[in-house]
Amino acid sequence: MNVPLIVAGSLAVFGASVHGIGGELWVVRKLSTETLAPSRFGGPRMTKAMIHATWHMTTFAFLTLGCALLAAGTVLDGDAARGIGVVAAAAFTGFGLLAVAAGAFYTRSPRTLRRHPGPLVLTATGLLAWWGAAL
Repeated sequence: MNVPLIVAGSLAVFGASVHGIGGELWVVRKLSTETLAPSRFGGPRMTKAMIHATWHMTTFAFLTLGCALLAAGTVLDGDAARGIGVVAAAAFTGFGLLAVAAGAFYTRSPRTLRRHPGPLVLTATGLLAWWGAAL
């Protein structure tokens, strides 16, 4: 049993559920096709469809990696567990860096990091996964 991988996986699964349900209710459903720009792929409805699909693809990435971390921490061992831990750690490190960088770039304020838990959860998940992969 690898506790850091289990905790990282639990955080990832929890984060995926909040991202999927909360994002659907508080972000995606509130997007207005009247204010969205068209793209080369279609009008504002297509823009909303692409945002919606991308949002939930990200949710499934979090969920898939979280389940993989839980499996690595509970039923797998050795190189298999370590390999999954490294892949998930790299992914969550990238997700965390992207969230921090995008937040800093678009808002130009560190307050964003206090208002939205995403960057912190992604970073903590990545760190725990690195720790678990190193054991």
